[in-house]
Amino acid sequence: MKGASSFPGKCWTWFRALLFALLLPALAQGLTEGQARLLDRLAEEALKADPAYLQALADLEAARASLGILGALSAEAGAGLAGEYGQVAPSYRLALSLNLAELFRDRGPALRALEARAEAARREARVRVAEAFFRWLAAREAARTAADGVEAREAELKALQARARVGAAAPHEVLAAAERLSQARLALYRANLDLALALEDLARAVGLPLDALRGLLRPLEGPGTPRPPKGP
Repeated sequence: MKGASSFPGKCWTWFRALLFALLLPALAQGLTEGQARLLDRLAEEALKADPAYLQALADLEAARASLGILGALSAEAGAGLAGEYGQVAPSYRLALSLNLAELFRDRGPALRALEARAEAARREARVRVAEAFFRWLAAREAARTAADGVEAREAELKALQARARVGAAAPHEVLAAAERLSQARLALYRANLDLALALEDLARAVGLPLDALRGLLRPLEGPGTPRPPKGP
């Protein structure tokens, strides 16, 4: 019953990965050239340490290697049986050739299945990285917007304080502006926390330490990069 209860969850995971894979080309069109290159780099880094992909790749290489060995053995066996003057009966050589051909034909579907498994693991790893990367981009944009909001509220409060000093603004207006600034700072704090969590999720998806990931992301950072989290 435990396996049956987990089946819907697995189906949803597969469906979500398939849906995101179908939407990924459209989403990627909204990336800058630098962001697209970085996404490819992150996906490649993830494949280097993804257990499912590495196992599928190892199984595929082992299967290909076994086919190569069988091919070499069949050539040696054919030469040995035939001999210099072709002493072996043609019918026997023909039967041996057919048997080997049947063996290779049986391994063909298994080899294609392994190739499909490796490709599916590669695609799943890329989807996982892309999901985390897009979440990080969204969190970074939200943090930048929140930082702009704080700057706007600070400017508003300073202007009202200046007007209040000459009697052009009522005290309650200054208090209201101070409250809006406090709320904007709280929103920035929360946005920065969300950004930090998104960065940790991306690091887990890629399989890199945070410092190494920050090094890869640094070229994307510009003058509008949000400040680190501070208390409200």
